[in-house]
Amino acid sequence: MEENIEFRLKPSGITWEQFRKRPWVTPGGISEKHYEKWGAFPTPSGKVELYSSIYKELGYDPLPYWDEPAESPVSTPDLAKEYPLIMMNGARIQQYLHSQFRDIRSLRSKVPDPLVEIHPETAKNLGIKDGDWVWIENQRGRVKQRCEVTDIVDPRVVHASYGWWFPEKPAAEPSLFGVWESNINVLTSLNPDHQDKAAGGWYLSPMLCKVYKVED
Repeated sequence: MEENIEFRLKPSGITWEQFRKRPWVTPGGISEKHYEKWGAFPTPSGKVELYSSIYKELGYDPLPYWDEPAESPVSTPDLAKEYPLIMMNGARIQQYLHSQFRDIRSLRSKVPDPLVEIHPETAKNLGIKDGDWVWIENQRGRVKQRCEVTDIVDPRVVHASYGWWFPEKPAAEPSLFGVWESNINVLTSLNPDHQDKAAGGWYLSPMLCKVYKVED
């Protein structure tokens, strides 16, 4: 692990031992004038590269491009017939940091439930009202979140919360603090064919889904 860190730090000119002894912020602050200090940017050309010479060398398009997600109404139209909505997730909530702080009562009182944002027109067509609990489902599973009707999302899109668990629920298996009830990771894919070819990451958002009201 330390060898890997040393390798990653090499372009900065400092060692892991030096780095770990440094404060997070230097007394004089962090300078944004990298070019003036080093005489170049950390790219092969030493310039700001809108045309990435590294991507070109690796055989990828050196210019920004659009790559259709592995699951979408365009790339998988048959799947979209069963799961017609595009589900996004990942927006930050001020009270929480990723999956942290659901156990802090003062913060939880501000946002007590996982929320999925749905356009008024879409909610009406689905027979869903603001505040209803709904299922978000795709071919990999389903999770339960509370509907927040809002026009900030497109009618074709729902925006789901992520990172949810419930400290008030049992810790032991199979509950694990209710981690499988509302955590949007239940719906995500680790299929290697769904990876971004250049960067290697997965399309965790968007995905296809359907939404329907939770019945008592």
